[in-house]
Amino acid sequence: MGSNTGKRVPATPLPELEAVVVGAGVGGIAAGCQLRRAGIDDFVILDRRGDFSGTWIANTYPGVALDVPSTSYEFTFAPNEWSRVFAPGAEVREYCRRVAREYGLYERSRFGVSVEREVWDDENGFWTLYLDDGSTLTARYVLNATGFFLEPRSNSGIPDVEKYRGKLMLSAGWDHSYDYAGKRVAVIGTGASSMQIVPSLAPEVAQLDVYQRTATWCFPKPDFAFGRIGQALMRSKRFHTLAYMANWYAYQAIVVAAERLPKRAALALLTGAEAALRVAYRAYLRFLVKDSQARAALVPRHGIMANMPTFGRGFLQTFGRENGTLLTTPIERFTERGIRTTDGVDHAYDMIVLATGFNVASDPESFPIGAVTGRDGLDLGEFYRANGMQAYAGVTMPRLPNRWFLYGPYGWSGVTWMSMMENSGLHIARVITEARARGAQIAEVTPAAHDAWHRAMITSPFTVVAQEYLVERQVKKHNVRSYFSNARGEAPILRPSRGFRNSLWDHSETFDPRADYTFRSVVGSAEVADPGDTAVTEPAPAAAK
Repeated sequence: MGSNTGKRVPATPLPELEAVVVGAGVGGIAAGCQLRRAGIDDFVILDRRGDFSGTWIANTYPGVALDVPSTSYEFTFAPNEWSRVFAPGAEVREYCRRVAREYGLYERSRFGVSVEREVWDDENGFWTLYLDDGSTLTARYVLNATGFFLEPRSNSGIPDVEKYRGKLMLSAGWDHSYDYAGKRVAVIGTGASSMQIVPSLAPEVAQLDVYQRTATWCFPKPDFAFGRIGQALMRSKRFHTLAYMANWYAYQAIVVAAERLPKRAALALLTGAEAALRVAYRAYLRFLVKDSQARAALVPRHGIMANMPTFGRGFLQTFGRENGTLLTTPIERFTERGIRTTDGVDHAYDMIVLATGFNVASDPESFPIGAVTGRDGLDLGEFYRANGMQAYAGVTMPRLPNRWFLYGPYGWSGVTWMSMMENSGLHIARVITEARARGAQIAEVTPAAHDAWHRAMITSPFTVVAQEYLVERQVKKHNVRSYFSNARGEAPILRPSRGFRNSLWDHSETFDPRADYTFRSVVGSAEVADPGDTAVTEPAPAAAK
């Protein structure tokens, strides 16, 4: 420590806010709640939309609902009395808004604004955010909560979409003023959104053609409204805790087993389970779909985990209806009246629904060059393109001081998105709390901690098995567009474990910020009176386990 001479230095500029959270979806709500729970109140949540709940504002298409059990789609600190096993989208939106109200997040939000660029000022120790309205905002800390599904694919690469003169409907941006009853309708895509849209449209339209590029595993969805017993369970906090932990232990058992088994045994087990599942799935389809040609086309070529499996209620049955048709001939282009397939046939439609998926945060190309500039000129987009996806604990990187992702590479730390966002928010709040306690303004993960973490991620037996089974044997072999794999051939979503007692799912509660971060103060900051007390704080030795 320097000697205290009593001499004061000129104050450097202070940021307008202690923290900015970018995104008001589930991640932004989790971040805001965890900041407030830690006593950090000087922050604002920014979002381009007009309210909290993120994807649940964008996705209001017919039939939108959870595809995971409702009790797993809630924060542990805010259980909800759900009405159904798989809650409808409107109920999820209201839950998100309720949590935001209860934690005072509306008073700390600003809607209708987008962040275009973030630039780190190392001399003054804060970020400058350039907004789409031409203004700027400065903050000590930035928490990126823009989610995993970033932007909907507007046409999935199909040419001439602008030529179509009918109603073009995006699954993420449904126009409820359009009346599709009695119309000829096409749905492009057979992913999770399509599984909900198709059975909702089928009873209302004259003709429904579903264009399938790749078949998707679609399992029965045991959805029903809770009766008297279920409603009583919803009021029990203990039940919510037990349901949450049951989900976690089931997920953790799979991860731990994949890590404990030899690679050859794990791959053999996966291959055998897939073969058995395929036999059962064919029998299931035979029961639901009478058209043998459609039934054969609905059997996925790839394994169950090559892409996101879905739970559908009524999707498969659509192809037993007189007005429901499955088309597998590739689309050549859009026309003025509809779609031309590669066999030269023109199909006319009043409405075409694009359920073609999203650009996702596991792809380096999803991070624009120039959008995030850190210390010593680090450009996040350029770094990911050159070095692949990586982030310490799935939340941060060296040379990005005071900045975190709520979701980052190798960040899937629990069964559901809610648990992941909650734990990432806790990690960040603990680091900021530690910086405050030290009187420091800058917190940055050490290269050693980051590199050790990334090395553990890519060399884990779980990752090695996932790489071999998902990427090599499934995605590449069957040309599957997968959320689990990116264009670099990485599988940067799934997060390995270290057993039940020391799982990475618990990392946010157990890691030592003093060991993995450096903390330093800004010389001359108005928040620090004496530069003699602002020496760089080296990471302390790891706490004894």
